Amino acid sequence: MKDYMANYCFNVDDIVGEHDDFGVSIDFDGNLVLLSEKKEKTRYVHIIFHFLDGEIKKIYLPKVKNSYTYAQPMDDNWLLVSSRTDYEDELNATIYDTYGNFLEKFSLDDAIEDVQTTKSSNIWVSYFDENMDSGLSCFNNKGQLSFKFNEFVGQTNKQLPYIADCYALNVTSDETVFIYYYSDFPLVKLTNNSFEIIKNIPIKGSSAIAIHEDYALFEHGYGQKGKMHLYSMRNKSLKNFNLLNKIGKVLNYDYAVGRGSKLYLIKDKDVYLLNLEDFLNKLC
Repeated sequence: MKDYMANYCFNVDDIVGEHDDFGVSIDFDGNLVLLSEKKEKTRYVHIIFHFLDGEIKKIYLPKVKNSYTYAQPMDDNWLLVSSRTDYEDELNATIYDTYGNFLEKFSLDDAIEDVQTTKSSNIWVSYFDENMDSGLSCFNNKGQLSFKFNEFVGQTNKQLPYIADCYALNVTSDETVFIYYYSDFPLVKLTNNSFEIIKNIPIKGSSAIAIHEDYALFEHGYGQKGKMHLYSMRNKSLKNFNLLNKIGKVLNYDYAVGRGSKLYLIKDKDVYLLNLEDFLNKLC
């Protein structure tokens, strides 16, 4: 399979200006969300950059004592989440309005791998291996638990394997969620309390996936830095290829984030996009 040139989006410095750290995520409509962070003495200053219809909407947040890892829209407001907590039941999720005013706080538990909200304001949270009890959970907009994967496994008579570490989450709609997790790395589709297991995925250790129709696009995984893996869930076939950067060289990206059909790839502070739907159209 031929190499493919990724779409160069921007350099973070050109968007954010002075900052200490940043995070990239995708909202329920496929729009990019960039969260910047700067430490000022003992406090953190965060700005949300929401990419909408060719424009960038900025949401300025008040100074806080803890660093935020994730930002996601919820209703007409914003959910900010810290991935780690210092003590049990710490309130690590905060909702702000679009003017940066505090609305409420609640807990989403510790050791968070990813957070993705839906149009109906459900909050899907995946966890890494320091929180094996949860694996994957869903909360409502008040932070009340509505779904816990490991309890759901029991309801399926353990047909589903438990999650030790949820490597990748892709909430494609209000009804459908894909997860890919350690240790066997199945790709599991959850839909309205039903499930489908795609076993024997020939990629191990990928931390981001894009989904379109019957295809899943996996980022590099273990020991294959810079590679991309296109997997047909229908035919159980795999195609591998390299991504190219803006000057035509192999893009050895640092990490990727995925949701819906989109994968954003980050190399240093350069952000690239690969849209699986567009990619498949070019293959036809």
